[in-house]
Amino acid sequence: MKPRLPMSLRGAQRRSNPHRIDPPGRGLLRSARNDSRGAPSLVLLSAVTALGFCALHMVVPALPLLVPAFDDSPARVQLVLTLYLAGIAAGQLVYGPLSDRFGRRPVLIAGLALFLAGTILCAAAWSLTALIVGRLLQALGACAGIVLARAIIRDVYDREAAARGLALVMMAMSLAPAVSPAFGAYLAEWLDWRAIFILLGGLGGIVFAATVVRLPETNFQRVSLDLTGMGRTSILLLRSPAFIGFALCSACTSASWFTFIAAAPQLLAQGLGEPPSTYGLMILLPMAAYMLGNAAAARFALRFGSLRLVICGRALAFAGAIAMAVWWLAAGLDIWVLFVPIALSSIGDGLSQPSAMAAGLSIQPRFAGTASGLMGFTQMIVAALGTFLVGLMPYDSAFGTIVVIGGFIALGLAFGIFAVRRPAGGTLPVLAGIAPSQP
Repeated sequence: MKPRLPMSLRGAQRRSNPHRIDPPGRGLLRSARNDSRGAPSLVLLSAVTALGFCALHMVVPALPLLVPAFDDSPARVQLVLTLYLAGIAAGQLVYGPLSDRFGRRPVLIAGLALFLAGTILCAAAWSLTALIVGRLLQALGACAGIVLARAIIRDVYDREAAARGLALVMMAMSLAPAVSPAFGAYLAEWLDWRAIFILLGGLGGIVFAATVVRLPETNFQRVSLDLTGMGRTSILLLRSPAFIGFALCSACTSASWFTFIAAAPQLLAQGLGEPPSTYGLMILLPMAAYMLGNAAAARFALRFGSLRLVICGRALAFAGAIAMAVWWLAAGLDIWVLFVPIALSSIGDGLSQPSAMAAGLSIQPRFAGTASGLMGFTQMIVAALGTFLVGLMPYDSAFGTIVVIGGFIALGLAFGIFAVRRPAGGTLPVLAGIAPSQP
């Protein structure tokens, strides 16, 4: 007969069992119940996540207005977006290990405080340099919410409840880029570009206060910062041709999108004389197309397999790039030349991006956290490179923009084919339900 353990040890044994799955509905672990604040609100975690994407996309329609405001060049103004993406990239490598060592709550609060400081600097910016520095601080702070919301959900909820929680957070991630450009466009057009940062400061202040008051600590198993171990894991992943292929496929997909949103407001303003509100409305078309691609990926993943979706999605995006080039050569620069072909490419992005990311994470499942950080870092760094390159192009013609966007889309297709044809060291999963990632 198996000896019975004391009650206290039975509870500890139950909590330490890595194979235990709590029944549906029992989403909270005991560690979260020990905090008087209770369980973290999914609404709060969604807001924390969406804040960084709002700050990214709300400013984009106002970029053409910054050129005369600071009497500077479009290439320099483009750094307002480029360095924000670089800040998001850097933060993805830092916040995870810091929160493992010091806890989720203090690191998130510090990040939100940094976001507020950067927003205040942006609103009061007396020069373009001050605005760029403020945007970098904004990004470094906002990235805390993007990274740690997912970690908090993993800390607190069991597998079934975590899936629901992550779905809600992903929904916030996809809705924020859809609605933010319209808000930013109308604020910039009717009031002033500084009004965008005043609104972001108000939103950031509300989220900061709610986090301080309502968010409990969820990480009760602190670990030391093992930089050597992290380096070894990263090297192991980077030795996999399949991982590199999927990471670069995903990065080029993101770069093509961010290159477009960096160039489109400038092309509309300088090439067509359109106000910021035109961009705020028209960007809804490719956003909706991206969500359609996400829905198709979730619907057809079991039937066709995730690897086929990577290739089909990148091929569809490439068709959109070809259509944009041919249409522009035939009809010249026009609103529809910009937004209809990119909507076709966005369907392909939505179809392939989640599958490419999930396939990359499946190369070494034990190191999924490190793989996620590396892929996120690569996405944002390559996207920052794309926005920098397109900022060097003249905006009285769409030729340079089409070349840069088409180049990234073609590279994404090439890397996707390369990754799918490489042995992954195991069977890659077929993805049944795929949450949308950022365009």
